Amino acid sequence: MTTPDAVYDAEQRLQTILKAVVVGARVQDPASRPAGEDTTSAFTSAGALLPPYDPETLCLLVEHSNSLRQNVDAYATNIDGNGYRFDAVIDFDAEDARSKVADTMTLERLAARDAGTLPDGVGLTPSAEEISARFAELRQLARVERARLESFFDFACFDHSFVDLRRRTRQDLEVTGNAFWEMLRDGKGDLARLVYVPSYTVRLLPLDREAVEVRERVRVSPVSFDTVSARRRMRRYVQVQGTECVYFKSFGDPRVVSRSTGRVFPDIAALKAAKPDDGPATELLHFAIHSPRSPYGVPRWVGTLLSVLGSRQMEEVNYLYFENKSVPPMALLVSGGRLSEASVPRIERFIEENLKGKANFHKILILEADGAGTGDGGRAKIELRPLTDAQQQDALFQVYDERNIDKVGSAFRLPRLLRGESKDFNRATAESALRFAEDQVFQPERDEFDFLMNRKLLADMGVRFWRFRSQTPVTRDPERMTEMVERLVRVGVLTPEEGRLLAGDIFNREFRKIGDDWTKRPITLTLAGIQTGVEDLKPKTVGAESLLPSAKQLLALREDLRAEEERLAAGRLDLARRYQDVEHVKVPRDEFARWFGEVPDAP
Repeated sequence: MTTPDAVYDAEQRLQTILKAVVVGARVQDPASRPAGEDTTSAFTSAGALLPPYDPETLCLLVEHSNSLRQNVDAYATNIDGNGYRFDAVIDFDAEDARSKVADTMTLERLAARDAGTLPDGVGLTPSAEEISARFAELRQLARVERARLESFFDFACFDHSFVDLRRRTRQDLEVTGNAFWEMLRDGKGDLARLVYVPSYTVRLLPLDREAVEVRERVRVSPVSFDTVSARRRMRRYVQVQGTECVYFKSFGDPRVVSRSTGRVFPDIAALKAAKPDDGPATELLHFAIHSPRSPYGVPRWVGTLLSVLGSRQMEEVNYLYFENKSVPPMALLVSGGRLSEASVPRIERFIEENLKGKANFHKILILEADGAGTGDGGRAKIELRPLTDAQQQDALFQVYDERNIDKVGSAFRLPRLLRGESKDFNRATAESALRFAEDQVFQPERDEFDFLMNRKLLADMGVRFWRFRSQTPVTRDPERMTEMVERLVRVGVLTPEEGRLLAGDIFNREFRKIGDDWTKRPITLTLAGIQTGVEDLKPKTVGAESLLPSAKQLLALREDLRAEEERLAAGRLDLARRYQDVEHVKVPRDEFARWFGEVPDAP
């Protein structure tokens, strides 16, 4: 149960942000929030920029709203709660893998030629032997890199998973418009851990006046990077927890920044000389919902702020009705007389003390009258009259609250089904609503996050062969999709390999690859080849690098066949000599020569 002090504190916060939005003034309330005053002073003394809206008050609004939390949770669940996978830049098991490797080598040599680092005598077009050697090398490097990626993301966070880190980040992003990760590196300077930082505790410092030369990785081919220099104005950040200030630098900032003061030093030795117990600041990665008027992000629901506050006030009015009920359920009327002098204060005391609360919900108000001095002999009439028509039978402002909830949902562009309302839906409308949200809301947000991961995080790690990709929820009917894929494979529109790829997208898992030839051609051609005895109906393209081993195998096979034929012939001759009865007939020499057309020698 919320305490009265907390309710009063919340009311003061809401009034503060309401004035800031409607009137345009920034009102601080140090009396109700002494800790907030110290935090504000610490941020001000650190030189931090003032955010458009107080982040802590925005968090409080979400806690007290009856419509914001479900929208934020729908974003976090559907955008970031389905896991991730790594897609190969080059599929080394595909048929065109060697041609992609050849293109990669050509692009690398073009970049080397433009940079003046291409060795003399090396042509732009690689030979078949070079492609084969490069193919084997890249394939092995890709396998090692995949294992390193999986190990990093499995242990990227200290006490929770990477998916949970993404969900927390999405919640901060949608509540305050900003989210932060602290990037920790090991002794070699490689990324080692990702730490969630509460967004309401961090403020931005102004951009530094002097530009800093930074080194960035850019792709020159699908699997290779080049490092380029660029001058950029960097930003620092400050976090305040209680009375302690901690400074951070931007992700990719090469400078040495003090963790306790935010000053920039030429090296770590100078930092330690200035303050021995100080250390270099770590890097901070800033996520933000873009605002054209501030470097801070602005939550997308700020435009419906009055609707959020109105719904909160409506909830409080309906809640306080049970504690401050003023109309009794029935009244006992006594007529034919007059009220005594003590009746009026008794009625007021009864309403004030005996009608409020759930325990007194059915108490009856009794009105007394004095019948003395009346014209009807002093007789008074007593009447029991119900007052339920004057009572409130249901909550007030229900239509107003429903419209406010719809306004907040429209700010997030979410259908009612995803906000927890399941009435007035059937299967067709539900699938249409989910498909709309997936195509128009969730997938663009995933693509933006994936781009940031590939462009900054994986590029900084030097990952070349894989791309980060967020997985989507399985919103399709598995039975219908399975039947569709089966029909397309059966009629020859899809090959079995393509069908397995589609099945992987449906069920969000990676199926084992099969390298046999029958997976790369339509199943109808495979069946036709089995019936006619043809092993392979698709002509294979044999590269020059594979001719020599094939020729050696054919020559060895020919020699083996010749030796086997000679052995069989000798065996048959020996068998004939052993078991056949041979008759020897003596023929004169002249007669024998005449048989074969030979002329005998002279005697």
